[in-house]
Amino acid sequence: MTNGTTSSFVVLLRVSTSKQGGDGNGIAAQRRDINIFLQQQQDACVLAEFVEVVSGASPERPMLEQALEMCLKHKAALLVQKVDRLTRDVEVLGRLTKMRGVQIRIASLPNADNFQIHLFGILAAQERQFISDRTRAAMSEAKKRGVRFGNPKLAELNQTRKREARIFAYEHSQLILNLRSEQKTYRQICDFLNASGLKTRNGGTFHPVQIHRIIKRATE
Repeated sequence: MTNGTTSSFVVLLRVSTSKQGGDGNGIAAQRRDINIFLQQQQDACVLAEFVEVVSGASPERPMLEQALEMCLKHKAALLVQKVDRLTRDVEVLGRLTKMRGVQIRIASLPNADNFQIHLFGILAAQERQFISDRTRAAMSEAKKRGVRFGNPKLAELNQTRKREARIFAYEHSQLILNLRSEQKTYRQICDFLNASGLKTRNGGTFHPVQIHRIIKRATE
């Protein structure tokens, strides 16, 4: 333990979807980078590992909240692979890095303190916005020149999928909205639906991000 840091860690792994894994940010890749970080720490001890399948911009982060509670209880550091695995919301990142009693450690930024982590998050968010703006501007200019984007058949398929998703959301929205009105979290709603044997549109189990999307579609 050096520079006033703790040797106890609570690990948080996050992916946006259950299928994510081939982009370098999947669970296996996150564990690999975190293990490399831990090997470089003196007397490192992992108290718990939490796995979260939810968008980094989602307002519902039950696993993150549990991980933070454990960090506070045991005076441990919260360890994630990269800043965007913690959150993509700059305001949420600012709140987390200012929490009393919780030290954030980033495996890809092993020497960064909470202030530096917040700064890296702001810079990353700005870069994403710059890339998005440049892409939109380039596409706008290309359209003026008569360039057509996308495959018409693919666009039709996407419209069909969106229509099916809206129908599915409508069919399940009443039950989900009723559970939500009872102050149930997205995770609790998932547990109820899965325990009831209900399946997602693709035949899988429900995750919080899907509940969020269903509510959004149903209320649009």
